[in-house]
Formats: sequence, C-alpha cells, structure tokens
Amino acid sequence: MRSARGFQSVSTLEERERVLHIPPMIVVVTGSTGFIGRHLVDALLERGAEVRALVRPETPRDRRDPRIGHWEADLLDDRSVRESPVWDGVSQVYHLAGVTKARTLDQFRAGNVFPTANVLSALAARGGRVPRVVLVSSQAAAGPASSADAPVKETDRPLPIEAYGRSKLQAEQAVTRYRDLLPITVLRPSSVYGPGDRDFLNVFKQERHRVALRVVPRDHAMSLVHVRDLVQALMLAAEQMVAIGRTYFITDEAPVTWGELYDAIDLVMGRTPIAVPLPPFLLRVAARGGDLVSAVTGRASIANRNKAALARPRWWLCDASRARQDLGWRAGVPLLDGLRATYNWYVDSRWLRPPKSGTRDPEQVPTEEPTT
Repeated sequence: MRSARGFQSVSTLEERERVLHIPPMIVVVTGSTGFIGRHLVDALLERGAEVRALVRPETPRDRRDPRIGHWEADLLDDRSVRESPVWDGVSQVYHLAGVTKARTLDQFRAGNVFPTANVLSALAARGGRVPRVVLVSSQAAAGPASSADAPVKETDRPLPIEAYGRSKLQAEQAVTRYRDLLPITVLRPSSVYGPGDRDFLNVFKQERHRVALRVVPRDHAMSLVHVRDLVQALMLAAEQMVAIGRTYFITDEAPVTWGELYDAIDLVMGRTPIAVPLPPFLLRVAARGGDLVSAVTGRASIANRNKAALARPRWWLCDASRARQDLGWRAGVPLLDGLRATYNWYVDSRWLRPPKSGTRDPEQVPTEEPTT
C-alpha cells in the first residue's frame, strides 16, 4: 500500500533513503581532454551525471580531469576497447576522440576512423541494454557549399575536399554498419570557437599585431558555432528519440564573413591593425614548406596542404534547420559576446599577452588580469 506521501511504508531511515535514491546517469566521453570534450564534461557534471573518460594510456596525467574517472584503452586495439570496464552500466556515449592535424590520409584514418569503428563494435558486442551514442563528425565531412544561398544540408551528397574531411566521412560511414544495433546520432559541427580553442587563437594572435597578415579573404563566408551551443546540441541529441539514426549540422543561423570576424575580433581587443591580405600563391608556398617540414620532423605542421585546401573555398556554409526542428536546439551565444569571452579566457590563461592600458573597454577586461 502507498502512504499519504505516495511511497510504500518503510520501517527505517536507511530504507527510506534507498527508496528515494536515484543513481546518477553514467556517461562515457572519449576525447574528454580536448577543446569540446572539456566543455562537455563540465556540462554533464553540472547535470549530476557520473562521467567516465576513455583515454589513451599516453594521455598525460596533468590533462586528466580529477573530477571524473579515467579508463585507459588503446583505441586502435579493438580488444582493448571491447574489454574495458568503462562500458558497464553506461547510459550515454559521446565519441569525440579524433585528430584534426596529420600528414597523410592514413594518419587521419588512424585517428578518426579506426577508433570510431572500435568503439561502436565494442558497444554492439556487449548486448543487453545499449546506450545512446553521439558521434561528433565535422562540417568538413560534407564539404563546402556551392554558393552563398545554398548552404549544405544533410540530404546533400557529401563532397569532402581534403584528407581530414574524408576521414571524418569514413568515420560516419562506419556508423552505418551499426545503425540497426545501436541508437546512434551523428553531429556535424561547423567551425567551433570559444574558451580553450586553439584554431581561432591564431587569428587573435595575428590581429594583435600592428600589421595583421590575413590568410582568408574578407569576402569568404563560413558557418560558426560557439562551443557552449554545440554542447547543448550534443546533450539534446543524446536525449531525443527522434535523433536516433539521424545526422545533424550544428551551426549558428546566420553565417559570418571573414571580414566580419576580423572586425569583431579587432573590436573586442581594442585594436586597429593594418590589414595585409596574403596572396593565394603565398599560402600554397607556405603549405608546401609545411609539408616538407612535416616530412622531416614526422609531426604535422600548422601550414600544410590540407589546411590550405580548407582555406580556398569561398563558402563554408551549412544549414542547421533539421537540428532546430527535431531537437528544439537554438544557438544562443551572440558572436561579439562569444568572441569577448574567448579573448578574455585567452588573456586570463596567458595564451595571449594582456592588453596595454587603455586599449579595451572596462567590460572587456578580465577580472584577474595576469601581470606578465
């Protein structure tokens, strides 16, 4: 029988606590030490989830979040991934682990395709109750748009133009093998910015100089999303039943030209640099030089043919209408606010030197500005 409070009668305080206790949701995150992964972990912990990180054995200890548990596995070894106890009792899996810089397609596949296949194979082999799975792919898997008024949609044929995008598309194709076995959702974020991002950090660094060398022309346009908005989309994709088996672009509704981005960054930093656009042939020369350095050192250079290929298209645009309709997701961080918070984080974290006195509006100054 139920008591007036709606619960069955229990005789002791211990039994009452047992009846009322709801165990936290168990979530596994791969790529938890990366830019997006760190923000996702923060959001999951705020929701009260028990977060487990699947990490490579070589992941440095100082990069492992002490608030969560860590299970080691070689993501290139299917047995190592399959036999890991990290999967026990899990409700959701977010697969973010991957590489964005490599010298060859084979290296990109080793970082993006094989780990994805091994994670999905491990989950499918366990049987019983299967968790929701969210795979983070990339807009690069679909390729650029053909014009300013034709952003790429999920129904369009994917046409990646360089090795990174091809590897992300191959990771998506690995998903098709498990669609009948696992409740999987694929997200393709556009370019992602926010505190902790290193890619747009290079743009901030260039704009801080008196003479700013600009690699991408001002009239080129792109889709952009703040990491906080992306994290919200990730969690919605893991919860909504309609998302199972579907692919979603995630981006702000309004695209941004590089000219608008340069101007917004300059405004946030209180700078007015002399802009010097780099001719395309110089980018090609730098890319070839970077490839030669990479061949000698064995490490991917920031300037390489894959990065040069990504900079060439005029319209890196995608359409997130499906995510807005299915998931009820909306990007909520205005561009200027997001860039200001990102810049302040760079300064607070000493990734950028602090501004000189009088160069910024008081509301843009970090609360604890470094002295160096």
